[in-house]
Amino acid sequence: MPTDPYWNHNVHYHSWVLDQVPENARTALDIGCGDGLLARKLATRCDAVLGVDIDDQVIADAPAAPNVHLEHADFRDLDQTFDVVTAVATLHHVPVRDGVSTLRHLVAPGGTLAVVGLWKMHPVTDFHYLPLLPAIWGIDRWRHRSYGGPSVALRDPQETMGEIRAAAAEHLPGAEIRRRLMWRYTLRWQRPR
Repeated sequence: MPTDPYWNHNVHYHSWVLDQVPENARTALDIGCGDGLLARKLATRCDAVLGVDIDDQVIADAPAAPNVHLEHADFRDLDQTFDVVTAVATLHHVPVRDGVSTLRHLVAPGGTLAVVGLWKMHPVTDFHYLPLLPAIWGIDRWRHRSYGGPSVALRDPQETMGEIRAAAAEHLPGAEIRRRLMWRYTLRWQRPR
């Protein structure tokens, strides 16, 4: 979004996440919310947004916003449900089956899950991704002046796309998963009513 204070590969997909928010959504959960940038955007579409992150310092430094509550918490410890659950560059920080199973239980009946994730690339199974590298470098170079974001813990993904798809098939039947630019995939799932 043009008014974002910074840009990075995760912020690039915020518009996709927001497009997944149903018109009737009232509550949202943003997992791994960092400084709350996406949570604040979700608050323009939902009445109440909870953002959780295990990094208490990044939450403490986040600006306050109406209808947004940021909390130091592990999403696997939550027990309520939400109309929309989002997770951007977060799922690879936990074992995929554990994370996907937890996400399923956080989505209210009829609610939507929108994930932007990373997968462990392998030259044999992901060879078709290699021709996209010039486009990724071009986007990075074009956006370089606004690159940034909060300082957060980084972790390389451990699961391959096949393992992610298998976990989603087991816990999120019917989930739509697509590989995207910038080493990301998107996952969209709607919980049956």
